Amino acid sequence: NQYRIDANQELLALGAVNVGNGLMQGFPVSSSGSRTAIGDSLGSKSQLFSLVAFGVVVLVILFLRPLLSMFPKAALGAIVIYAALRLIEIPEFKRLRRFKKSEFRLALITLVGVLATDILVGVGIAVGLSVIDVFARLVQPHDAVMGEVPDLPGLHDIKDWQGATTIPGLVIYRYDAPLCFANAENFRRRALDAIKAEATPVEWFVLNSEAIVEMDVTAADMLTDLHRELKAQHITFALARVKQDLYAQLKTSGLLTLLGEDHVFLTLHSAIAAFQSRP
Repeated sequence: NQYRIDANQELLALGAVNVGNGLMQGFPVSSSGSRTAIGDSLGSKSQLFSLVAFGVVVLVILFLRPLLSMFPKAALGAIVIYAALRLIEIPEFKRLRRFKKSEFRLALITLVGVLATDILVGVGIAVGLSVIDVFARLVQPHDAVMGEVPDLPGLHDIKDWQGATTIPGLVIYRYDAPLCFANAENFRRRALDAIKAEATPVEWFVLNSEAIVEMDVTAADMLTDLHRELKAQHITFALARVKQDLYAQLKTSGLLTLLGEDHVFLTLHSAIAAFQSRP
């Protein structure tokens, strides 16, 4: 019905009701996917459907109990199975498979977990795997060495453009994730690899910080160590496109003093200009 559902509000409501039931010795309250699917198949448009269903159940219990006792249990099970099958959207699985294989595998594992165990267990598996998936993206995110492309303004990932070249003596490196304990060593290794991959000796290493919104103390220590390593190789370490939150953390950690404010640039072009006008 094109409703916008606030999952946090729904969980808060269920939690509040169950707290009240616990204090008043009532029955626990939950939602029902199969009942929702049945209501949707019948064309229900609002929560009034639940009240109507409640009224029908009361009438059946009061007046049709003998008839209900003769109803085959298999038929009741078939109704639940029919409703549950409507919850499995096969086109969505096809869409996930086309869009991203990891999300498709996650959906399949969740489906098998729910069918083989229980809804709560299956959802728990899905949440756990989703957290692992997000953590994996954080541990090893996309990065780029940026260079110039003929007849195209700006700087771009040299792996994305045929004919793109770096500026001799200058490595502009972009890391597309916040810096934290999980990826600090990965950043350091890949940054040094980018320097080693250059055909000409590197004099400046500029970190394009546009995707680094924040860092933790482990990352600050790593950047300090990286600055020390680069200084030993006579390579200047500079930063460009630093966001205000990251700038404040650099200042608090003492890294800004170590680098020097004259090596923190607002734009990549100002960093390139400083490199080209170096003594």
